[in-house]
Amino acid sequence: MTSRFRFVLGLVAGVSITLTLSACGDHMPGDATGAKVLRNLLEKNGVDAKLVSFKKVQGREVKRENIDAYELMYEAEILFPEGFEAKCADERERGTCAFLGLDNDRTFTKAEVHTSEGTLHFVKSEKGWMAEDSNAY
Repeated sequence: MTSRFRFVLGLVAGVSITLTLSACGDHMPGDATGAKVLRNLLEKNGVDAKLVSFKKVQGREVKRENIDAYELMYEAEILFPEGFEAKCADERERGTCAFLGLDNDRTFTKAEVHTSEGTLHFVKSEKGWMAEDSNAY
């Protein structure tokens, strides 16, 4: 057996083992899951908007006592087909303004596109990652 053949064989074996082990781990929420959750949250909060784009920019696992959680940081472009008035001063808990990445009241004109940055939260459950929209992924 030549050293080149052993090298290639070792490389193939290493890649195979890496792929097998990565398939065994927990699937972390990504772009598609995050986009679905954000759409659901906007709809649930009565925001007539369309998600133009969604991109996960970072994610991190959070472990506390018996809870495994995941935070997905994102950038999104949101289109308001009929305009929208965000009342952030009245918001007392995490809701519409948090999902739109807003700190203050803001009025969006018809067909305006807003670039939003935010964080979605997931908690590990028996069914998968439970998101803020109360669905498991």
